[in-house]
Amino acid sequence: MEKQDTALTTVTDQFRSLSETVYSKIREAILARELEPGERLSERMLVNKLGVSSTTVKRALHQLQSEGLVEIQPRKGTYVVESFPAMEENTVMRASLEGLAARFAASKATYEDLQEMREQIAEMRRRTEKDTQQNISEANARFHYLVHRASYNPYVGRLIDVLRNFDRDLRHQALSDHEEAVRGLKDHISVFEAIEARDGDLAEERMRRHILRTLAFVKTGMKKGGKKP
Repeated sequence: MEKQDTALTTVTDQFRSLSETVYSKIREAILARELEPGERLSERMLVNKLGVSSTTVKRALHQLQSEGLVEIQPRKGTYVVESFPAMEENTVMRASLEGLAARFAASKATYEDLQEMREQIAEMRRRTEKDTQQNISEANARFHYLVHRASYNPYVGRLIDVLRNFDRDLRHQALSDHEEAVRGLKDHISVFEAIEARDGDLAEERMRRHILRTLAFVKTGMKKGGKKP
């Protein structure tokens, strides 16, 4: 595979374990289509390109297999999956799980958790007013992470992370529209307010409704002839 890779570069991340960094690098290359659907992955190539051991690469590939991004075929090799889950089904599943995370956070979030969410909302407001789509997306993702963390349920958080692999284009497309970005900010504020009020039913409903509304917005754009996510 002779390509100008951007995601697959020598590992230099300082604040994550080596295995987690390798996993993230390969995952990013798959999602960015630097590693194409159906492509055979050479462990030797990955070892040389990333500058890590074969054991570390194997561990990362097994993790990616559990997330449905690669397929390991005995005696044949490891391949990037041919296709990802349907956008609509994937997002509906994620909406339910994100809603559960918000429900759990409403009952479990500590004072420190709530303070971090409050500060992140303020950051999201600043970025929505003047920043780029990428910066808004990063700020929004950080808020969702804080909700997942405050749920104190690692299984829900892990499942959400898997599903978010497959619909990030949807999220980016939604945020490319400024009015939708403003609506999204209002949604996030309403979710936070429900969590802060310790209302699990409302937090779950608002988070789920936010994600499904975003899906509906993108689908409407597609029907009008907009770019597909």
